Amino acid sequence: MRIAARALPRLPADVSLSVNASPPTVFSGRFISSFGPYADRVTVELTEHLKVDDYEGLRDALAPLRERGAQLAIDDVGAGFANLRHILRLAPDIVKLDLSLTQEISRDPAREALASSLVGFAGGVGASIVAEGISSDEDLALLRTLGVDYGQGYHLARPSSLIH
Repeated sequence: MRIAARALPRLPADVSLSVNASPPTVFSGRFISSFGPYADRVTVELTEHLKVDDYEGLRDALAPLRERGAQLAIDDVGAGFANLRHILRLAPDIVKLDLSLTQEISRDPAREALASSLVGFAGGVGASIVAEGISSDEDLALLRTLGVDYGQGYHLARPSSLIH
C-alpha cells in the first residue's frame, strides 16, 4: 500500500487508486496520513476477512479521508453476510459485487436474481455498483442490463504494474 500511495502523485490526474484495507489497517494512524493531498483520488476497499467490532470507530477513522474526497467501497459483496452489515453501518460510495456472484452470471438465474437485488439495494442507499470478475461478453451485457455501470475483470483489462 505504501508503494501505491507513493506512486499516486506520478499517475495522471484523472487516474484514481483503489486500495484494499482491513479494519486494523484503517485504524492505523499511518494509513490515513499515507495519501496526503491525494485523498480525493483514493478509494478504500474494505475487506470482509476480519470482523468489525466497532463500526462507529471505523467510521470515525475513515472520516478524515472521506472529508478530503476519498471514497469507501465494500469489497466482495455477495460472498458473505458481513458485507450487508458493512453497507448498512458504513454508508459506502461503492458496492463491489464479488466474482463468485458475477462470473457466468448469464448462465445462472439464481445469480442473476441475487445480483439484481443487490443492485437495487445499493442504488437505494446511494452507492454505485462495480462488478468484479467479468469474464465474457454475455456476462457484461447482462450486468449492464441489471444496472451495473462499472466493472473489472480480465475480459475488460488486465491489471498493470505501478512500478515501471
